[in-house]
Amino acid sequence: MSTSNPTWGYQPDGSAQIFDLAPGEGLPEGWHGSPACITDPALATADALSAALQGRAYVPAIADAVSGFRVDEPAAAVDPDALTNALAEIDRLKAVIEAGMAENATLVAEIETAETTLEGASAAMSELQAALAKAQEDGGFAVAERDEAHKSLDALKAELAQVKADLDEATKPKPAVTTAAKGR
Repeated sequence: MSTSNPTWGYQPDGSAQIFDLAPGEGLPEGWHGSPACITDPALATADALSAALQGRAYVPAIADAVSGFRVDEPAAAVDPDALTNALAEIDRLKAVIEAGMAENATLVAEIETAETTLEGASAAMSELQAALAKAQEDGGFAVAERDEAHKSLDALKAELAQVKADLDEATKPKPAVTTAAKGR
């Protein structure tokens, strides 16, 4: 009883065939052990190799990225309404992306404004605290002036807290907008 090894062989034109080889026997001349020898990438797909093996012409599938369906027919047989719907969906999605980009630009501007305000408030608070500490060191600090400085410091702290809350609100993630796929 002889043993054979079923082995795939490939040719650069996309042809493929299974050979029953004896142990240690190589593929016939012109045949390769890997589909890497196929020079046309369109012929190196599993669908193309299967079509060649079945003796039928390989027609690349048209993938509709918008609605996710495939049409395994030549482009001339594709429903024009489906293409029109797909193009309309692409245009709608482009508009959604553009609106999102505009909203992002607005949010970035608001964040930059809030950061500038926050930096200014932090600097003013630091100056006020330094002035308060200096006045307390000097001992010539009147109670009314101290109370006024505390009020100013409290107001500045409240403003700083509001700016931080506004910044947190501006930077929190927006809920994702979902749309039903069209053309199915």
